[in-house]
Amino acid sequence: MSCLKLSEIYDYLEKQLPEEESQLIEKHLKSCPRCRQVLRERQVLLTEINRLPRLEPPEEFTPQLMARLPELSPKKTWLVFLAGGLYFLFSLLVVFWIMAARINSLAWTSEVFKYIFSLAWQLSRMLILVLRSLQALAKFFSIIGKVIINFLATLFSPIVVLTLSTLGVFISLALVIWLIKNIKISERS
Repeated sequence: MSCLKLSEIYDYLEKQLPEEESQLIEKHLKSCPRCRQVLRERQVLLTEINRLPRLEPPEEFTPQLMARLPELSPKKTWLVFLAGGLYFLFSLLVVFWIMAARINSLAWTSEVFKYIFSLAWQLSRMLILVLRSLQALAKFFSIIGKVIINFLATLFSPIVVLTLSTLGVFISLALVIWLIKNIKISERS
């Protein structure tokens, strides 16, 4: 029998092994001074750990901790799913590549990898450009909105300006919803 793993030693010390495995370990311990030393060290360690006082957190600990944790905003949730999906895809590709290497079809597999990574690179580049464009568009509309509000404030009373601003927001939302529903992306042929 080869030297024991730490997990086997801990299982032995905590009496979590079947009787026949325990007997094999005891037999090995009689013939191996290194494993006996490791066993003694772990016994001392477990004894000292068991002497430590048991600490229980106060009842308000969990609610206070949960209140301090930042919430994941819906704006960032899709990024988490995207990152997880990309990680999963990459893992599948690695497994696929390893399997293909075992069956000697590495030539076409590397071409598939090149194509997929090129596609992923182009997709990430496009995503960054879209995000930058959206940021610029949001900044533009913010500036235009401020100009319009300031202009309206010089012409009308604050209540009229607030009413017109609210109406503008609802019209904008209705327009965005209509665009999302009615714009169809044509398929490439």
